[in-house]
Amino acid sequence: MGANLLIVFATVALQSSPQDSATTSITHGFGFERLTDLFLYNRVQGLSFGLGYRVALPGTQPLRVYGTARYGVSDERITGRITLRRDGRGGGVALSGYSDIADLDPFSAGRSFANTFNGLFAGHDNADYALVRGGSATLEGSVGRSLALVVTARIERQSSVRQVAQSELNNFLGGTGLFPPNPPVDGGTFGAASVRLSHAGPTRWNLTVDGLGGSGQTTGRLFGDLRQGFGSGLGITLRLKAGAATVPSPPQSLFRLGGVHTVRGFEYGTRRAATFWAAQVDFSPFEGRVRPVVFADAGQAAGLSNLFSSAALVGGGVGVSLFGGLMRFDLSRPISPDQKGKVRFDLVIRGVR
Repeated sequence: MGANLLIVFATVALQSSPQDSATTSITHGFGFERLTDLFLYNRVQGLSFGLGYRVALPGTQPLRVYGTARYGVSDERITGRITLRRDGRGGGVALSGYSDIADLDPFSAGRSFANTFNGLFAGHDNADYALVRGGSATLEGSVGRSLALVVTARIERQSSVRQVAQSELNNFLGGTGLFPPNPPVDGGTFGAASVRLSHAGPTRWNLTVDGLGGSGQTTGRLFGDLRQGFGSGLGITLRLKAGAATVPSPPQSLFRLGGVHTVRGFEYGTRRAATFWAAQVDFSPFEGRVRPVVFADAGQAAGLSNLFSSAALVGGGVGVSLFGGLMRFDLSRPISPDQKGKVRFDLVIRGVR
């Protein structure tokens, strides 16, 4: 918790001086395009540290240029990204060039502080990764009340990366510190495009259609998620996720089942398939800074024709939510198929209710 707050304060300090000003021709200084550019941890790089620099050109719709360089301690790889971004009242436009480690799962953010701390302390990395080199263009806008639209186009070369790191901190705390291998991808140069529609409010949902083409294959996907809370003191949270891809699908386009974002109690990516669904239900008996949580999850992943006839994963467990859900400690285990004696611990930062 203290480390997380330190990161926030450091980043704010770096970005607070100098400030953008319409009276200055150019402002520049150390700054990060994304908060997580400061540092991350995952199984393919170990700890990685970033240094960012920002140049801002003033105006009614200021143009900002961000340059970021990163170094992975375990893989000794230097990666980087440069982004030109213009924001206005109706949305924003961003152009990026990069050589970077990307997470491939649309439902599980590997490049996040939540995944970083879960990997360091609990020894669980909830993402798959690839090395990507190329460029992207992103358009963000509003299409209605509480509705946001994001359109992205990319052309990049994708290649596999190996699992090279282990968590010494998790090992010190009594775990093994070992991560499963990072699965390979179909290497090559690909063009990709996606359109995402998001709704904010008491009922939150996202719907995305995307496509990936290159190296002699083309794959399209449709996927989305929904989150709905019920009650106040007696709190119930329901989360649903589902997706389908055309076949054949390259490994980087498959959906993953298992882990904190789909079926807790199971290792991340226990199953990978072109079609999947997952449901999670959390129950908390009262409000407060500290409150218990009971949860149960279920999901299936297989080909479209036999999805609902395939064996389901069912898991459940208990947890303690702190500071209104800012941090959670979860203990979960597989229910079906049962894996006797296997209990999983996860540290969830900014978890669900």
